[in-house]
Amino acid sequence: MTLFSALLGLLQKENIINIDFLGISLGFIFICIAIVGFLVMIYIANLRMDAILYARTVNGIRKYFFDNAKNRLETKLRIRVLPQTPSLPGYFEAAFFLPVIISFAILNSLCCFLSSVLFSKPLTFILKNGGFNVLEMVKSIPCWGWIIILLFFASHVFSYWWLARYREHSYLKSFAIGVDIDGVLGDHVQHFCNFLYNSCGKKLAPKQITSIPVHENRKLNVSKDEEEKVFNDPQYWVTMPCMKDAAKTIKKLRNLFKLKIYLFTHRPWPSDSVRASDEFKKWEKAAAGVLTHSSLCRIQTFVTKIRMKISNRRFGLRPIDIITTYWLNSNKIQYDKLIIEKGSEEVSEPRGEFKNRFYISRKKRLRFFVEDDYRNATKLAYICDVVFLINQPYNRSKNLPSNVIRVNSWNDIYQRIRELL
Repeated sequence: MTLFSALLGLLQKENIINIDFLGISLGFIFICIAIVGFLVMIYIANLRMDAILYARTVNGIRKYFFDNAKNRLETKLRIRVLPQTPSLPGYFEAAFFLPVIISFAILNSLCCFLSSVLFSKPLTFILKNGGFNVLEMVKSIPCWGWIIILLFFASHVFSYWWLARYREHSYLKSFAIGVDIDGVLGDHVQHFCNFLYNSCGKKLAPKQITSIPVHENRKLNVSKDEEEKVFNDPQYWVTMPCMKDAAKTIKKLRNLFKLKIYLFTHRPWPSDSVRASDEFKKWEKAAAGVLTHSSLCRIQTFVTKIRMKISNRRFGLRPIDIITTYWLNSNKIQYDKLIIEKGSEEVSEPRGEFKNRFYISRKKRLRFFVEDDYRNATKLAYICDVVFLINQPYNRSKNLPSNVIRVNSWNDIYQRIRELL
């Protein structure tokens, strides 16, 4: 209003200032004030909702001490004054904070109204009688201008309602679960022992694999070359057995609990030495074979084969990626997103752009994660609410965070998630 009064004073100097140009300038100023006012309202509404969030947190703490007090229930109810419900107060406060929103809506819409007047008619026409005529100003606004003003007014209340709804149902909440493939969906241990015997003639019991990589355990007498020989065989990945009840449980988590399923795999196979040799043709042949037997449509199969041809380029599709997708489909494992990890799969705080499970879990705010590596589970415990660690011979570490839950099967995971949701 001070700026408006100052500009009105300049109208007396008609020989210096173009009045109509000044009117258009005033219109832009009022538009800017309306937009800034709307953004300030959003900021203040978020501040209010942050205060409500802290109030809810205090309510939860109060309930903990209330429940653990040794007084009788009648005494507790008489001395209780403040609420102890973490869902109170509500984010949408019709009686308390909505009047503040409406105040912003009125003032900002008034600025929008004035800018519409100044854009609709020249300022000389508005001031033809020596002053402002409110009735003439109202008549000067076309129908589309009133629609914009009313929508702008309604956007204030709608934005406040949407922010309250977002805070109530989505903010700091996630309905997504991350799942590692190797050792969680794929039953690696026994399968590795079988392939090691077939390729190298060495017998190994699953219980003996108490650490991974296997070659680091010198007692097992398995060299790094022998271990890589197993992983460099494409049939090892094609014929990988699936964990019992994994597909059925994931289907229930996705359909009954509406959890989004994010699958993670690194699989840097075949090794660089194999890629540079004629043995890489076995991988291309295996990938082409699974495409032939898959249910992909002809166009998708053709495109996939083209991408496989440029697999050595940056954006190419590797044979192991094609085999992994085929394996998931053939085992009827439903998922929303398959993430092929790039960079190091073990770095939780990367300096570079490592698109690994830790980065994606932070970005997508994954609530649960299913792991078989206790080191990854420990790091993910600082990102996700709950991490399920499937018991394997190589993850018997006892020093785990409290939100890492050991499970024996996918049925155990389903039961625990059913309790937590």
